[in-house]
Amino acid sequence: MAVNDYTQPESSYATPKRVIALFRDKEDAYRAVSRLEKARFTSADIGVMSAGETSTATSEGKESIWDKLKNFFTGESNENVNYRDTVSGMNWDQNRSDYYYRGISEGGALVSVSGTRVEEARSILADAGGDLRESGFEAIPRATNTVGIEEPDQTIQLRGEILRTFKERIQRGEVRVRKDVVTETQTVEVPVTREELVIERVPTSEQQNVTGEIGTDPEIRVPLSEERARVEKQPVVKEEVRVGKRAVQDTERVSDQVRREELRVEKDTKLEEDAERTRRGKKPAA
Repeated sequence: MAVNDYTQPESSYATPKRVIALFRDKEDAYRAVSRLEKARFTSADIGVMSAGETSTATSEGKESIWDKLKNFFTGESNENVNYRDTVSGMNWDQNRSDYYYRGISEGGALVSVSGTRVEEARSILADAGGDLRESGFEAIPRATNTVGIEEPDQTIQLRGEILRTFKERIQRGEVRVRKDVVTETQTVEVPVTREELVIERVPTSEQQNVTGEIGTDPEIRVPLSEERARVEKQPVVKEEVRVGKRAVQDTERVSDQVRREELRVEKDTKLEEDAERTRRGKKPAA
């Protein structure tokens, strides 16, 4: 009889602060227990039960509910002990008991967590794939098995992978914007004026009186001026350039390979042949 380290005190069975999850694969159940331990749940809070491996805790040598279930599943129970009696302390109805029994018999496991952190445990067990249902068991069809109890139909989960997309922002390039100084020659025509000497001769009569002696008149000086163009440079704003960014929507295709499970049904012809021989009154082949 294999007993692991995950224990469940019998005193906690009566408290409503307990959550129970059914795992179709007991390896999934053990992985869920590992998650619980990482979340600092103690072995006193956790109980695990599978068809041949059950964690138990007893008080003063008294057989616990989990002990009764373990003995029943492994075939060590008394003939007078039926399955319904073994789970009476768990407050389960017949439908729920049968549902768990079938799940464990098919290689699954039950994980029980009690204490004040059951809601946190519920979240961990659900994330690990546990079946946490607490009602709806009566809707599952049942069939009579070899030990005389009604069992629900088996269910198989077909799993598949889906693609989930995520977007991350990366730098696709960099643009540098700067100014260069360009030198060019510019020609501007500026109108200017200048003074020129104008000499006008006016005829006179010979009888006009002459003043002064010949050769004694002073020379006449006439200043002549002109305008000259001068260049001065002054910086001005000729143009304004705005630099910014805008978001452009595009579509990018991503692809990857995904897997999915398909149901395969294999027919056991030997069982049919043995059933046919039994129907005809012949002994089945060994």
